[in-house]
Amino acid sequence: MFMAFVVSLACAFGPQQSHHLHLYMHDFAAGPNVSTIRVGVAHDTGPLLGGSKLWRFGDMVVMDDALTEGPGMGSRALGRAQGFYIAASSKGSDPTLHMSFDLLLTSGPYNGSTLAVTGRDNVMAPVRELSVVGGMGRFRMATGYVLMQTVEWWHGEYALLELDVYVHA
Repeated sequence: MFMAFVVSLACAFGPQQSHHLHLYMHDFAAGPNVSTIRVGVAHDTGPLLGGSKLWRFGDMVVMDDALTEGPGMGSRALGRAQGFYIAASSKGSDPTLHMSFDLLLTSGPYNGSTLAVTGRDNVMAPVRELSVVGGMGRFRMATGYVLMQTVEWWHGEYALLELDVYVHA
């Protein structure tokens, strides 16, 4: 009986397909295109994380970052990265964030679909891995991972991140 239930679920959702998305995420904390704002401040006397002007242990930042096809802001818009991150390390020399955000895709073959991403971001590591824990639209019931690397960093006021997203849905 249980096996029949599993088989009928698999038939209802159809076969899974693998997808690879390559995106650039633009994170502005200052200037005319601000896309992040600090909303929770744990304390103002703790160490700054990695020399950032923004984060101290316990700080929470809400983001609504542009996703583009290429590294330039003039590149084709693909969507938004919307969610939050929390400074999760109490050591200033080990800047680590906990990130939780949705990749909202607004153009191309995945227009209207989302991916839910969460995980640990050790911002000093050359490449970080986050989990894809779900999705909607073309990515309903998705699993996978995101490889994220910093392409450009400007004193905590701007970060350009390159995302390679590998998904099964």
